[in-house]
Amino acid sequence: GIEEALQRSEVDPALKGKHVVVSDNEPEISGIIRDVLSKRGADVTTFDTGAAAISALATIAPPPDLVISDINLGDRTGYEVFAAAKDRAKQTPVILMTGFGYDPHHSIVRASQEGLQNVLFKPFQVEKLIEEVKRALGETAG
Repeated sequence: GIEEALQRSEVDPALKGKHVVVSDNEPEISGIIRDVLSKRGADVTTFDTGAAAISALATIAPPPDLVISDINLGDRTGYEVFAAAKDRAKQTPVILMTGFGYDPHHSIVRASQEGLQNVLFKPFQVEKLIEEVKRALGETAG
């Protein structure tokens, strides 16, 4: 389970020192992501609203190494967070998350047309989260 995965975590060189911004209107989800990634060495900032994430993305310096956002944030869409991240720094990788493939605002389709590489379906296994994060970070290192 999640507890077990959190227990046996150790710093991962691929995540060490990386700044990850997480936007999800379910604090439980962003909390799990924060715990999993920070135990592996990442520096994680979480936001419970799309507006807060979008506002932070405009000012965080340097831009984050990775942005993870749910597609349905209540006040904003994942596409808006994706666009804000790309406006700030084109090379910033973004992972959009969705539960049940539900995408009423077509965030995934729109973002995919503009370079979105990574989609994470909730509920997710901790291993799958780490795999997607490392894949997203790997796409920019080079």
